[in-house]
Amino acid sequence: MNRPNRAPHWLSRLALLLTLLITPWSAGAQAGSCSAVACVAAGPRLLSVDSQRSVILNGLFQGLLGGGSLTLSAADWNAIANADVNLGLFLDALTAGAGVGTTGEALNADVTLLQVLDVAAQAAQTSGNTAAVNALNLLRPALSAPNGTIRLGDLLKLEGSSAAFLTSQVNLLNLLTGSVQLFNYRNAVTTPTPVTLNALNVSLSGLGLGVNAVTPTVRVYLQVIEPPVYRCGPQGTQFNTAAIRAKLNVDLGGTQLNVLGLTGGKLTLTTLDLYLEVAKASGTIGTVDAISRALSLDAQPGVAQLGLGQISDSVFFNRSNANPFASLTQAIIGTVDLSVRVTPLLEVPIVLNVRAKAFADGTYPLATVTAAPPYPQTYTVGSSSAAVGTLVGTLLTSLGTPGNLTLELRDPAPLVPTALLTSTISAALSPVLSTLGLVLRPVLETVLMATVDQLLRLLGIGIGEAVFTVGGVGNVCTVTGVVYHDRQPDGARDAESWDGPTTFVNAVTGGRVQASAQVPAGAGTFTLALGEGTYTLPVARTAAAISAGNPAGFVFVNPLNGTRTVTVTAASTSVPEQEFGLFQGDRLSGVVFRDDGRGAGGAAHDVTRQGDETALAARTLTVSGTRAGAAVTRSAVTAADGSYTLYVPGDWTGVTFRSGATATEVVTGVRLNGVAALTGDVSDPALRDYALPTPSGADQTLNAGLTGRVGLTPDRSGRGEAPLTVRYAHTFTPGTTGTVSFATTGGFSGQVFLDSDCDGTVSDAERTAVSSVTVDGSWPRLPDGRLRSCALEVEVTVPAGTAVGTTRATFATASLVWAGRPDVQDLASVTDTTTVTPGAELVKTVENLTRADGVVATAVDALPNERLRYCLNVRNTTPDLLTGVTVSDTLQGVAAYVPGSLTLEGAALTDAADTDAGEIVTRTVTVRLPDLAVGDTRRVCFEVLVP
Repeated sequence: MNRPNRAPHWLSRLALLLTLLITPWSAGAQAGSCSAVACVAAGPRLLSVDSQRSVILNGLFQGLLGGGSLTLSAADWNAIANADVNLGLFLDALTAGAGVGTTGEALNADVTLLQVLDVAAQAAQTSGNTAAVNALNLLRPALSAPNGTIRLGDLLKLEGSSAAFLTSQVNLLNLLTGSVQLFNYRNAVTTPTPVTLNALNVSLSGLGLGVNAVTPTVRVYLQVIEPPVYRCGPQGTQFNTAAIRAKLNVDLGGTQLNVLGLTGGKLTLTTLDLYLEVAKASGTIGTVDAISRALSLDAQPGVAQLGLGQISDSVFFNRSNANPFASLTQAIIGTVDLSVRVTPLLEVPIVLNVRAKAFADGTYPLATVTAAPPYPQTYTVGSSSAAVGTLVGTLLTSLGTPGNLTLELRDPAPLVPTALLTSTISAALSPVLSTLGLVLRPVLETVLMATVDQLLRLLGIGIGEAVFTVGGVGNVCTVTGVVYHDRQPDGARDAESWDGPTTFVNAVTGGRVQASAQVPAGAGTFTLALGEGTYTLPVARTAAAISAGNPAGFVFVNPLNGTRTVTVTAASTSVPEQEFGLFQGDRLSGVVFRDDGRGAGGAAHDVTRQGDETALAARTLTVSGTRAGAAVTRSAVTAADGSYTLYVPGDWTGVTFRSGATATEVVTGVRLNGVAALTGDVSDPALRDYALPTPSGADQTLNAGLTGRVGLTPDRSGRGEAPLTVRYAHTFTPGTTGTVSFATTGGFSGQVFLDSDCDGTVSDAERTAVSSVTVDGSWPRLPDGRLRSCALEVEVTVPAGTAVGTTRATFATASLVWAGRPDVQDLASVTDTTTVTPGAELVKTVENLTRADGVVATAVDALPNERLRYCLNVRNTTPDLLTGVTVSDTLQGVAAYVPGSLTLEGAALTDAADTDAGEIVTRTVTVRLPDLAVGDTRRVCFEVLVP
């Protein structure tokens, strides 16, 4: 009958976690596919310890260890039984204690039981369980005595990836019990130390044997011939319990019984030696449904073999002997007292030795169990109670086989004739066999059940019974992928393989590595088997790393952080292939920006982007170097936010970086991995082509600051008649923030006027000579963030008397000292060349408009109240274009100007000093002429009234 029971802590927790086990199964597993899996455990299970069990446990440990002394109380054993520790803590301590580097190596290391005890105590101490630590210390004398080692990986079958179990909780008592069984299996080859069972009482009432009960003393010698293991996997995965050999020494204390059917016969039972081997119970996982969490199990109890008689300990406890029962021989199990009547008056007592051997082989049917959540659930197949009765019955049947039970005369009986003696012994055989059948059945059944209950079940063994705990059902997906050398790099795999150093792809969840795959040079492929959950998959340098670490000489390209995420659910049928592209060399990334301190909190020229300093987009950046003696370059264009990424191959030497500065810009500095290199000169070649470290597989962060250069354009030239004042129009571009000083040198004297509102014109109000100006946050800017250019005039004065043909150059300079960097100065200049030429020809004519006689001459007659028109005729008789020519005439005498009569080339001009070319101020007419080409003439006219 199948009956669910409460699952023991260690089995349930370990088995439940086994749903994450990466089992190297082959059936049904394909790259990228998913398989439903179940975890089934069989082995130690002990929920509590009473005083009787504590005695048995002391003896059991002593027996399996081959001796020693244990006196732990029930409270001590319960402190251990109730202690659960994190398996990760335990394995971490085991790794350190074994002096190895990984959990897998620790599980495969040879360790002593004392080391296991110390590791368990350390894990318990870390968990804060002082009671368990104190109880464990009581085991030190017993566990330090035996010589020999174990490998915990033989007990904890954490196949494929031991790291998948790090979040499990392990029950300490079950861990120790399993370890002791494993120790016995690996090391105990001699006769074990016996374990005495608790007192037994066997009822014989109603059998007519003259005795109502017997109280045999039973000592058990145990040997583990196959340790327990635990399995997890898909359909078809097999699991099994331990296998045990036990020699049972049953002392019946000389119990005397009536021999039924034999008048006066007395049967005295002394000692029975029973030999029991219970093979491993095994099973197979059947159908598994990850979504419903249901599964079926095919389970079969192990074969039980029972012998009565005698087998040499050197044979029975020799594990290499697969069938020690072949050496079973008769043993004396008691005596029969009889009286033989030789004559009517002579009755002679005789004693017969009872020699017996018998063998029973019990096999048990396969059964199917259907399991359903919630888990863990414990299921029992078969029954020891039923199996023991059948096994004993078979044994007793074997006892009746001719030759298995014999009676022999213990002492000589010379008074009894041989023929009579022979017939008497022969006649006694059948009654003795019948009597033995009656008495041995309850005795053997009681002894065997007591052995199962008191000892074997502490080790997870039953006769004709298999008990398994289903820890959980889940889905495991085979996650495949590839690590490749992305040579372009373009983030895509183009038949590229992995030629880098050995690396690892780890599966991490809960802050721990749950699985790891090694990726050597070659194809670069890897496979991980992952249970349900969400995992990060970092490419790492070690199997224990929980975050990405680029292999030596390489940087991550796809993905940039070297980590991908996968999720396995109950419904998952496959997981996409995971690709990791890496580039051999350096990745250079950063931002290029205008380093002019724009905005609140901004500081200029420090290569730290602050305030509203503008990112520079669409800038072409280059790295240059040498490969195999040839010049090589790579380039990248900055994005809208000024960012860029450049990859520098690892086989380049002499690598330099150029930040994309234009001819009107200067590099303020670069900041490589947080360390700034600031320019000391606007033409610093070390920053224009900045030397980079030799590529080594590093992520380099390089930010570059650019700023504009001060500008003053264009050069100008002019000609005129001395005395002469010429204003040369220029464009001034500050470039960046700081203090600008203006100066003129050489040639004719000059002064500078600045368009202070940057509207493109130097107005009369702005014609105040400037020698310096501060360019700061208030300076107007263009929409792209650059400082706006402004108009600037250089006024050159040619004194009277300067000889015709004199040519002189006036140099105007704008000298900028950078804000925050008084050591850096930028300079711009223009040259204004002025030539003294013969003046333009000016002819003044007059016409009397009142008389209308049409006479135009240099002088005319006029009477009072007559109107005169004066015209100033200017003709360019020089060989050059004349610019900036102004004519003026001051009215003489008493003639009065006629308002509104001023014209230029016949077009009226206003009298006021406004935006047109002419005005009359205090009887002086002034008109500014347009440029005069060689030979051109311009006419300015106005009228007066003679009083």
